[in-house]
Amino acid sequence: MEIVVVKESTYMHKPTVEHPENPRRIVKIKSALASHDLKYVEVSIEKVDIEEAIKISSKIHRKKYVDYIMELSSKTPTFIDEDTYMSENSLKLALATMYLSYTYALSNGHVFLVSRPPGHHVGLNGRAMGASTQGFCIFNNAAAAVQGFMDNGLRKILVLDFDAHHGNGTMEIFYRERILQIDLHQDPDTLYPHTGYPDEIGEGEGYGYKLNIILTPGSGDDVFVELLNNMVEVAKKYAPEALVVSAGFDAFENDGLADLNLTEKSYYSLGALIRELNTPAVVILEGGYGVGLQRGVVAFSKGLMGVKEEYPVLTETPSTQYRRIIDIARRVIEKTSRFIS
Repeated sequence: MEIVVVKESTYMHKPTVEHPENPRRIVKIKSALASHDLKYVEVSIEKVDIEEAIKISSKIHRKKYVDYIMELSSKTPTFIDEDTYMSENSLKLALATMYLSYTYALSNGHVFLVSRPPGHHVGLNGRAMGASTQGFCIFNNAAAAVQGFMDNGLRKILVLDFDAHHGNGTMEIFYRERILQIDLHQDPDTLYPHTGYPDEIGEGEGYGYKLNIILTPGSGDDVFVELLNNMVEVAKKYAPEALVVSAGFDAFENDGLADLNLTEKSYYSLGALIRELNTPAVVILEGGYGVGLQRGVVAFSKGLMGVKEEYPVLTETPSTQYRRIIDIARRVIEKTSRFIS
């Protein structure tokens, strides 16, 4: 799998106040990859067709929302909501990231796209599933990748989201679609956007195709790796033609915006799982605001590329939490697996 870094994401879309979602995130990733001799290529958004990107955004979001963002971009610097800012070049970078997500999928790419801003909290009309804000997101890049695969004639698409925060925007957009969505995230009782409960399994054609797997605060590598082993069975039963991944690194220990304790073991296992599925895949950077952008991204990338590493389980989940997490996950899988085909 090729790692692609969008050059402009290291200096475009800049907050005017201290904010966790800033260009330094990409600078840290580039530095970490280089220090471990993990090769990446840089692309520029100079040749991105912005008019075409706007058309793509209107396939994913309601026109009223797209028009609102276009209008708001003329008033920068400003805020969409209390969490989500727009600077002078935010619109251009957000549209370009979404465009690249779409076009890599359209060409059946196999790529880890490292860019910003993130997108999985933006739904049809912006804020999704009753969330209070858009959580740093402007356009939904993962949904654009799904659309790209669909426009290439594929229908069996698996969306895997392992950001610590539930991907409520992506879930909302495809909630009634027969697209398998597996979202592993911190217990929504304890973390924004307070969505993604185990009983939210889809509606209509999408009923049974939405798996929300929750992790209680303090969850570690041990429970996460076991959950992934369960996910392998579900994914293989579905037999996806393509894979879209919302890759968040904020579940890494000491992130600052979440309360999970994953380390390299979990992220390497995630990368290895994606590689094992052996299908066209577009992996898109979502969250991650601490050391996970370095240690987590490196381990994940090694797993994606098949680099042999033996990472130990560094963090363990309290036994009472462990059993509860696994029991809930298994009930969700049992309830939905009979619908997945």
